[in-house]
Amino acid sequence: MEQFPGNAVALPDMPKNIRIRDFGPSTSYDATTQIATFSGPFEAITDNGMKLHSAKARWHGKEQRFHVDGDVKMTTAQGMEVFANHAVADTTSHTVTLTGDVSVYNGNLLQRGGQIVYHWQDERFEASDLRAGVDPLLLEAGRFHVEERNGKQVYVGQDAGITTHDAEKPGFWLRSSETTVYPEDKVTFKNLRLYAGDVPIFWLPYLAQPLDGTLGYHFVPGARSNWGGFLLNSYGIMLGGTPNLETGENENAWLLSRWHFDLRTLRGLGTGVDLSDTRQDSNPNLSGLSLYYTKDLDPSQSRTGIPRGFVNEDRYRLALQHRVPLEFQPDADWRLDANLNFLSDNHYLEDFNPDLFRVDPNPENSLGLFRRDDHSLFSLFGRFRTNEFYRSDTRSPEIAVDFVRRPILDLPILHEGSASLAFIEEEIGSATLSTVRPLLALPANDPNVPFLLNQLPTYERQLVQTLRSLPAGSPAIPRLTEQLFSPGYNRFHTYQQFSMPTQVGDWLNLSPELGMGYSRYANVSGPATAIDRTHLQAGVEASVKFSKNLGDVRDRDWGIDGLLHVVQPYTRLSFISTDDLDPLFPAVDRETFSTRPQPLAVPNFTAIDSLRDWGIVRLGMRNKLLTQRDAQSLDWLGMDTYLDAFLTDPDYNRDFSNLYNDLQWSPLPWLGVNLETQFPLIADGSGFSEVAARTRFMPNPDLEFSVGHRLLDNHPVLTDSNRVDLRGYARLSERWGIGALHLWELDDGTLEIQQYTVHHDFNHWVASLGITHRDNRLKSELGVLLSFTLKEFPSASIPFKLDAE
Repeated sequence: MEQFPGNAVALPDMPKNIRIRDFGPSTSYDATTQIATFSGPFEAITDNGMKLHSAKARWHGKEQRFHVDGDVKMTTAQGMEVFANHAVADTTSHTVTLTGDVSVYNGNLLQRGGQIVYHWQDERFEASDLRAGVDPLLLEAGRFHVEERNGKQVYVGQDAGITTHDAEKPGFWLRSSETTVYPEDKVTFKNLRLYAGDVPIFWLPYLAQPLDGTLGYHFVPGARSNWGGFLLNSYGIMLGGTPNLETGENENAWLLSRWHFDLRTLRGLGTGVDLSDTRQDSNPNLSGLSLYYTKDLDPSQSRTGIPRGFVNEDRYRLALQHRVPLEFQPDADWRLDANLNFLSDNHYLEDFNPDLFRVDPNPENSLGLFRRDDHSLFSLFGRFRTNEFYRSDTRSPEIAVDFVRRPILDLPILHEGSASLAFIEEEIGSATLSTVRPLLALPANDPNVPFLLNQLPTYERQLVQTLRSLPAGSPAIPRLTEQLFSPGYNRFHTYQQFSMPTQVGDWLNLSPELGMGYSRYANVSGPATAIDRTHLQAGVEASVKFSKNLGDVRDRDWGIDGLLHVVQPYTRLSFISTDDLDPLFPAVDRETFSTRPQPLAVPNFTAIDSLRDWGIVRLGMRNKLLTQRDAQSLDWLGMDTYLDAFLTDPDYNRDFSNLYNDLQWSPLPWLGVNLETQFPLIADGSGFSEVAARTRFMPNPDLEFSVGHRLLDNHPVLTDSNRVDLRGYARLSERWGIGALHLWELDDGTLEIQQYTVHHDFNHWVASLGITHRDNRLKSELGVLLSFTLKEFPSASIPFKLDAE
């Protein structure tokens, strides 16, 4: 045996290719039995660098074996570390057999099992029922080995299984005849079976499951009233990049593709693909290319119960939201934006994309070239009418340049402005047209008139009601008809504004402003003629600020660590003189109906055709209570109170607006209140009242709920509403949770939405059952969803959601 300094141990029957070191107080040796006992920390080192450590060990000379016990650690020459309860090192076969809670660490790979055999001369492992872990996975294999493919380690298991349940008896397994793990990339399965315990519940001949949650196979089962039972299937893979001839894989793939194959018992089969460029910055408005087609078994099925006309059974959507950066100038960002949406019919989004239908039921189609630098934005874009069934406008094209507010030379005067040239047309949708034409012909006392009017969008409803109120032969009828069906014109518009923020003394902030603009309308549709408009604007904004330290106020329960009260009275005067357009002018860029006050800054007023004379004085006061949290100032409570006094009212001939109050209270992370109110204070104000409130409260970690209320009363255009919604979630135990959502429209006593969910945690699975009911007044909807999600393995999760809306 080779000798070395320190507590080196030499025994007469020990092989020379192993060095032994005993760090204990003594080593005993029985020459008769040829057994040596090492009393302290023990270390054995082979001639090729393998090390074996333990708390105690015995040498059996007749067997030529070490028996090692107690916190065994083996380190291979390649740096792999193995931990076990026991080990037997056979110096004849040059093997180490480790047993009892075996853990093998090799880089980011963790293997666990009951036994492993290491051949130290060949530097290879033999494993029996070994589980391997590549975060977040645990891999079980009857025969497990490591291969090198294209310079990377790949872990291959025969008769192997994947789980994320790190327990002696995992609750689920994904088993296959061959499992291959590509760390930080994907897992491939041949002849895959999904087991819940020991019961097989799902089978696929082959599956490549990426470790990226956006890739791989996902499925969503459930049922809805207008779909019947459904199973939505998708599979995500990466495309593009450079093919590797050795591995067959594409390197540097950049195109994310999601392939869809959906089954709906009432609607039939649907298939499509979503393609997106992962090289683009994350932007929810740039979703890439989406294609979808379904042969609808029953296009007459409606969520709302409103009767439909003929809808073709071929239902499809083609959408492209994409951005192409252009490298034209080093000091400016150029880009080409595409937003294209081609639909088969007016009801497609309502039937098959309800999420998009709620936020954008009439998607636009546009192409634009844009240039942005530190001072300006240039745009050249066109808007097209590819879907003729809803009202939309076109720009063929529009050219615009906008200048940000910036100083003029070194003067204290700031300038901002814009200029544009647009060729604009608008046309009524064919779906609306089929309702409008009968309405115009029906007599005033026809009982169907109110129902048909309610089917129209707000703008068309207002025009139809005006047309129906006019006597036959009125000269206004041709112009209103043109405005209703197909208004259009060419328009040049420019507006420039100058301001000079200044401080008077130490207390008054003053910002006077002066603006001027010009608009030219030509080729106006209908009997209107070309029009020139000039715009002159003057205004001033003034504010003062007072503060008072309320002292050393502290209340941990309400999140208060000192309070500072800040009061800021302010006023803004805005006057504009313009050549008002005739009320019968076929406007396209017009105001939409809203309950909120209009902006007083003319550069922010995009409804150019609705720009009219006004003289408005806005009087307000901001109140804030500030406290300290995490060494920073925090708005504990804030309220903005204001109203408008009209010298010239552009809308309703008022003297005063409503009194507005916008309040936000955020005392604690688990408590928040938002409140917006407006009501007439002086005279009749705006003639209507509105309250919008929401409170979120989490009294303990197991309970969270929120209550919202919106009241709109006596608005001249918008429908009155008195709506309450209640949302809540309660964790009943470590395993069980329940949730609920109710939405009531108290104005007509309708419980519009009921949603109930139950959640159960099975350690390795989370199961949820949800039931939702929606009352659309003419027809009700019912949906049931059951979801199962694998914890700690998001790429293999089953992503369900309950569509309450």
